[in-house]
Amino acid sequence: MAVPQLTWTRLTPKPDPQYGCPIPRSSHGLSIVQNGTRLLVLGGENVARTPISVDNSYWAADLIEGEWRWRLLSSKDAPPERIAQAQATCDDKYVYIFGGRAGITMDEQAMSDLWMLDCSGKPGDETWIEVKPVGGRAPEARSFHRMICIDQSLYVFGGCSAGHGRLADLHRFDLETKVWYDLGAAKLRGRGGANLVPLASQTKIGAIAGFAGEEANDGQVFDVADKAWHESMLVEQLKDMRPRSVCVAASFPSLGTVIFGGEVDPSDRGHEGAGGFENDLVVLDESTGSYKTTVKAGDGWPQTRGWSDGAAYTAQDGVGQLFIFGGLSGNDAQPERLDDLWLLTVKRA
Repeated sequence: MAVPQLTWTRLTPKPDPQYGCPIPRSSHGLSIVQNGTRLLVLGGENVARTPISVDNSYWAADLIEGEWRWRLLSSKDAPPERIAQAQATCDDKYVYIFGGRAGITMDEQAMSDLWMLDCSGKPGDETWIEVKPVGGRAPEARSFHRMICIDQSLYVFGGCSAGHGRLADLHRFDLETKVWYDLGAAKLRGRGGANLVPLASQTKIGAIAGFAGEEANDGQVFDVADKAWHESMLVEQLKDMRPRSVCVAASFPSLGTVIFGGEVDPSDRGHEGAGGFENDLVVLDESTGSYKTTVKAGDGWPQTRGWSDGAAYTAQDGVGQLFIFGGLSGNDAQPERLDDLWLLTVKRA
């Protein structure tokens, strides 16, 4: 079984001359734009279930002359502060966020708004725009859901809602017509913190693992062209993967799909504590979503964590890059929110 060559590198961006560096956080979003030269860290919590204030919530890291540099984004016209939003990049220059919440419980101050951060200009020229749908029904307000962009559509899956608890529904937003479409629910139990990954060169979507009252290791595949869920679920194909949620996942065509870390043992204190976390790397078949192997953490790997986020980019030479920032580590007695930035390089074996 050929496993991609995996290399972790710790990145230490130069602080913003006036504002320093992003504070430690979890339940945030991370995106990458501009040919792998600009990272966006948006939202999150430094104190459990308390959104970071807008004036310190939104950050960029710019790659300038081979050096990463932190930069606090302007809060002008920015969305309300939040945790646990879904986040996705389109066209390498637009970052979208959907939903999240500002309250402590899943039924408190949940959101269903859609925003775009326009990163098409030079560093410092980013602008926020609220995207108003003109048709269809937006997904109900939710948090700890997932979103990816394929072609000119956003796909939103699952999460935790005020009205219906944990969800397993899939919705599509057409970026050109600004219309929402309900694509139906998977057979999976409703869940938060799932992995939503493009498969088979973005012709399919995999909803994999997550927290469904317990850590899960099942999944289901959605066919983009057929606009339908596959009848059979990924159960036997994923049975050897350790159940987990709130991971970081990415797909690289011809290289594989990877899932980093996540929560493998939930805390009895919920979000106030820290459960059991991993820092291993699960490798899946990029065509089918089936489990291939788990690579255990070695020297020089990031510490265990969940409630983190990542951003994937494929360089011109075909090398895959997965950036991760922050997250929650530690234990119930001493939960630890992180502010470290890492790069995983994925190469053909």
